[in-house]
Order: sequence, then structure tokens, then C-alpha cells
Amino acid sequence: MIDERGHRAFGELVSTGRVFLLVTHVNPDGDAIGSEVGLGRFLAARGREVRIINSDPTSLGLGWLEADGPAAEAYDPARHDALFVAADAVVLLDNSAPDRLGRTEPLVRAHADKTFCIDHHPARETLWGRNVIDTSACATAVLVYELVTAAGWAPDRAAAEALYAGLATDTGFFRFNSTSPRALRIAAELLEAGADPTRSYAEVYERNSPAYTRLLGRALAGLTLEAGGRLGIVVVTRAMVEECAAEGVDTSEVTTHVLAVEGVCIAALIRELPGGSVKVSLRSKGLLDVQALATEFGGGGHRNASGIVLSGTLDDVVRRVTARAAALAASAP
Repeated sequence: MIDERGHRAFGELVSTGRVFLLVTHVNPDGDAIGSEVGLGRFLAARGREVRIINSDPTSLGLGWLEADGPAAEAYDPARHDALFVAADAVVLLDNSAPDRLGRTEPLVRAHADKTFCIDHHPARETLWGRNVIDTSACATAVLVYELVTAAGWAPDRAAAEALYAGLATDTGFFRFNSTSPRALRIAAELLEAGADPTRSYAEVYERNSPAYTRLLGRALAGLTLEAGGRLGIVVVTRAMVEECAAEGVDTSEVTTHVLAVEGVCIAALIRELPGGSVKVSLRSKGLLDVQALATEFGGGGHRNASGIVLSGTLDDVVRRVTARAAALAASAP
């Protein structure tokens, strides 16, 4: 839970600042966008100027959260560098690690002293002037909700939709073991404030493009099993992406299908990125800690959901990650 010091620091932030920039990690997910929009609407309701500036554009399945504003802007040095200088505060949401900021990292680092971090991930490096980090929360949206309601604000419908989407997506729509009574109580209050769970699920998970569907089929057709069927691995090459015309599509849900295979307790999606790097998405069941595994390779995340970006050839990354993930999967009871 957020302690009194965290609530007091947030109150001071809001009372003293007038111009706020909100930022998050690369490839922002539902919790990142939902938290930004929810907090942005609170600040706007308090008469503050708010801009959301992210390294990467908002994905198709999350753009609806920004319909009533504020909407995220993809970082453009010519338009945004001066804003970081002029802003009273930068609020970093759903991320405390500088190396996950992408193209905005140099600017946020340069203004670390006026950066206020709100996150639920374990902190690897905290440069920021003030931090509200609660790893017991299942989503950053939980922390934003608790901060703004403690400040006396009742979220409007658009903020409730955004915060509900953040909470729901980070808990796998309440099926992950991170789902807690705390999360469900907040979800109920957000529904009372106007969030629509049917719309939220449909917008996020029922808007797959033909390109994504083709790539999903290609990827799953190449599924391999290791560690006696406990580890499922899917590899996505650049050639596969190009053949399916799937550049830029979000492949994060591929691991959901792999984990659904009977006997699989760890799923690894290994995807070749433009520019020579390789992204590894790890998901696990139960007490198997893929965060610890990701940390070995310089990544991070949560116990049951973590990621890594590595340099090197695709074959080399597959070999290295498979060896470690198979050892972890083999240790499962």
C-alpha cells in the first residue's frame, strides 16, 4: 500500500506544479496508457496543463482510451525538447528503469531531479527526485487510482475507463495470480464510475488485424517444446514479419496461447527486431520466477511476466535463453 509519505509527496507535486509531462516505457501497454490518461484527466480537472509524450505511438487497441483526452504524442525532438525544460514536473509511470524509456531517456535523465515516478515494478535503478513504488500492487493504475482518490477526486467516466483498462490488462482480465482483493475492489469502484468491462475487453483483444492473425498462425506452427514439455518456445523472424505484412504489430499475446498448451509452465516468445536486436517475452505459471531469469540478461518485469532486449544473432539468443529457461522450467514441481 502507498504510505503517508507517498500521498504527501503526491499532494505537494500537484499543489506546486502547473505544467506536467507524463511519460512511460517503450511500446506502452494498457497499464502504461491507462495510467497516463487517468492521471492526466485528474491533473486537467485540477486546472493543470498536461502533455503525454512517449517514445512510441499508442497501439491500435489502446487508442480509444485517449478519445476524450489527453492523447499521447510520439516523441519528436523538434516539438518536445523545449517542453521538458519548461515543465514543472515530469511524471514517469509504470516504469522506474531509465533504459526502458527509449528515445525519451536522455531528456528524462537530464530532468531526473524534477521527475516523480509512480510504478509497481521492482526498481532496478531509481534516479528520480521522488518515487511512489509499490510492488504489492498488481498494476500502476491501482496506484494512480489510490493517489487521485485520496486527493479527493472522483474519476470521471473517461478516467475510469482508462484506469480499468490498465488494471484489467495487467492482470490478464483478472486471471493472473497477481489479482488481489485490493484490485477487485478498485475494479468495482471503477465500474461504478462508468467503466465498461465488455467494451474494454473488445477494444483491447478483439481488434486483431489480418496481419497479426497470419503472423500468429505462422508463429504457433513453429512451436517447440523443451524441458519435457514444460517450456514452450516460439520464434518470430524478420522474414516471417515481412511475409505477413505485420511490421509493428503487437505480438505480446502470442505467449498466452503457448501457456495454454497442456504441461507448459514457461512460455518464451523470441522475436527478431529491426536493427539487429532480439526481444524476448517470458511468461510463467505459479511460482516460477521469470523476472529473475530476465534480470540475468539485463531485462526485468514481474515474476510471471518479464521481457528482455538483447543484441546478437537470433540463433545465439535462442540458444542462450532456451538453456536458462529450460533449467528453470525443469525445476518446477
